[in-house]
Amino acid sequence: MGNVSRPLVVEGIRRFSKAFPDGVPGLPSQQGIKTLIDLDVKAALKIKEDVPPDKVLSLRLMREVKEELEGKR
Repeated sequence: MGNVSRPLVVEGIRRFSKAFPDGVPGLPSQQGIKTLIDLDVKAALKIKEDVPPDKVLSLRLMREVKEELEGKR
């Protein structure tokens, strides 16, 4: 991860975890991701244009695994 410090990674994980809705383990909500991008990426980098969540994060694999695991219950 290059020169990224442990405290920075821990703080990033804490902020990312806020995007997860209650009751849906493993998948962040679209609104949660958008909020995270708006507050932690756009504001920090002073980006004015909209950044669609699917441009920075793909949840395809996570959704496939979740569906497979739920199917085994």
